[in-house]
Parts: sequence; C-alpha cells; structure tokens
Amino acid sequence: MPRRTKERETRRKSKKNNNKINKNNIKQDNVDETNKNNKFSFDEEIVIGLRRIDDEPKTNDKAKKVQKQSKKKVPKSRKKSKEKNAKHIDEPELIIKSKYMENYENIDRVDNYTKNSFNKKNRKKTSKTYKAKIKKEIEQDPKAIKKKELSRKRRKFVFKIFKIIVLIGIIIAGIIFALLSPIFNVKEIRVIGNSKISTDTIISLSGLKSEHNIFDFKTSNVVDAIKQNAYVDTVDVQRKLPDIININIVERVATYILKFGNAYVYINNQGYILEITNKEANYPIITNYETPEEQIKEGNRLCSEDLEKLNDVLKIMEAASVNNGEIKKLITQINIENKSNYILTLQKEKKQVYIGDTTNLSTKMLWIDKFLEEEKDNEGIIFLNIDLNNVQPYFREKV
Repeated sequence: MPRRTKERETRRKSKKNNNKINKNNIKQDNVDETNKNNKFSFDEEIVIGLRRIDDEPKTNDKAKKVQKQSKKKVPKSRKKSKEKNAKHIDEPELIIKSKYMENYENIDRVDNYTKNSFNKKNRKKTSKTYKAKIKKEIEQDPKAIKKKELSRKRRKFVFKIFKIIVLIGIIIAGIIFALLSPIFNVKEIRVIGNSKISTDTIISLSGLKSEHNIFDFKTSNVVDAIKQNAYVDTVDVQRKLPDIININIVERVATYILKFGNAYVYINNQGYILEITNKEANYPIITNYETPEEQIKEGNRLCSEDLEKLNDVLKIMEAASVNNGEIKKLITQINIENKSNYILTLQKEKKQVYIGDTTNLSTKMLWIDKFLEEEKDNEGIIFLNIDLNNVQPYFREKV
C-alpha cells in the first residue's frame, strides 16, 4: 500500500478513539452532575410532610402577644368544651392512623369508637325501616294504629283483672283457713291493768271463751261490753297469734262521795258515777248537789252545774295539799250549794270554814293553818268569805 493511505487510516482510527474518549468523559460529567443534583439537603430542599427546623426560632411581636394570651387563665366551662371537642377531633384521626400503621398504641380506643358509630348507624337504619313499615300499614289501613292501641289496652285491662281475681282468691282462701283451723283457737285470755275489778268479771263482760276461734269476734264489740262497768275508763283488746288475747284496762278511781238517801254514791274527779253502795269509804262527802235522782246511775255523769262546782272543789283540794296535805286530810265534807261560798267541814278539829270562792286560795290556806293552831281545842267557824285586802279574817267560837 502507498504510504499516504496508511497515514490516513491511522488518522481515522485515532479520531475514532478520541471521539469515544470524549463521549465517555461527557457521560461521566453528566453522571457527576446528576449525582450532585440528587444529593439531599434539608437547607435547600422542601420535604413534604416534615416541618423545617430552624437553627434559631424567629419570634415576632404578634407571636409574643399570642403566647401571653395563651398563658392567661381559661374558665372551666371553656376547658371542658375544648376537651370535648378535642376528643371528637382525635378519634377520627386515630381511625385514619390505624389503617396505615401497624402496632398502633391506641387501637382499643379506635375499636370502641368504631363500635359506637356502627351501633348509631344501625339504630338509624332500624328507625327508618320501622317508620317505613308504619307508613305502609297506614296506607293500607288508616285505623291500624288505633286498633293496635286498643288491643294493647285491652290486654293490660285483662291482665289487671286477672291479678285482682287471683289476689281475692288468695285472701278468701286465707280467711277460710284461719276460721276453720284449730291452730287459731283461743287458749288464754290475759287481763292487764285491773285493780278494783276482778279478772273474772272482765272476762265475763267481754263474752270471750276459750277454744273459740281468735278471729270470731270484733274488738269494738268486746270494748263496748267491758265498758259497761263504770270503773273502766279505757280498754284495748289485742290478738296475740296464734291463741292468746290481751285485754289492757285503765280504771277510774273514786275520789268523792255523794249522799243518796241511805246509800253512798262514789264519783271520780271527772264526775262519773262509779258505784252505788251502802258502805261508806274514807272520801270527802259532797252535799247539796243539783243532779236529779233519776240520773244517778252507775256509768252516768253529774249534771253540768255540778261539774262546774266539782271543778272548783278540785282547785280547793289542790290548794289544801300544801304542807304535806295536812289540811286536805282534815276535810271530811264540802257544801257546794252556793258557788260564791263553799263550806268546808273539818270534823276532827270540830270546825267549819266559810272559804268563799276560789280566789286567793293560797292565802286562805295560810289563815286556816293559823286558826287551827290558835283555836286548837275550840269548836267554831272560820270566816274567809270576805275581802282579805280590806277586812281581816276571824274565828267565831260556837256557844
């Protein structure tokens, strides 16, 4: 080959090699530039989803004002509302997080929230379906609801009647068992509180008998029967199941005597006639009373005028009970004929006291005590039926 052609071929080969080297260098430069470009820098690039952290926090005047306001106290009502709102906001966020995160800490809380929301949805669905059914029924039959209400009321009414019938049947069965069973036959009658009247007389008055059924009598009838005795003030009859009857009695006490012909009439402080007897007891005798003879019977009461005078007598006897009741013990008879001048008889001291009315009884008792000491052995009358402020009481000896 000629020399020129060889030189040309070598030049072509060298050009090709140089082009290849240049291409490789260009590729390397492009790779380096892309690597440089691909390097991550937090300062130059913006990362989505992450907050940029500055070296020094920048604070403006507005931010400072906001911080000061946040430090101020918030009322409790607002705090509570904020807490409620925070709960409502947090819970849906937890649901979103639970979809994309594994091993989430508050997964139980999320489940409870989802359950509650599911129940609410179901309730809404059921209410809608129920309303739809009612609408259909109304369209088919407009009186369907009224019919249902009437049927429901009838069932309730029938159930109530059934209950009442059952209760009545149980009560009747219990009454029949109590009346026929020998378990409730009377075995003991106890009389409590009697001193003047014997137990036998009270039992005979009551009409109660042993081996009779304990429910076979009315307590009101027994009380009325026992109160026929004038000494009985109050009666209380009690059944003590299964076979005991208690009769509690409060008796009247005789305090004064009325002369009735050759007999003596015992009365108490309330003016009840307790007993008419031939025996004279150691009680003060009240004379010149106005109660007619027809009304003087056991269990009756004195007339209204005598009851007023008896009230005055009680006041006199209460005043006489001073100093161990020495004057009261000496009074044997009280004349109540004149309401403005009661006369006391002191039989043991052989003296009478014209005490007047019931005024100044305490001072009158002092005068009686004085005259009893001064005129101890003398028989006579003590006059106290005068104006004690202007006239002095005096004693007149019997001639």
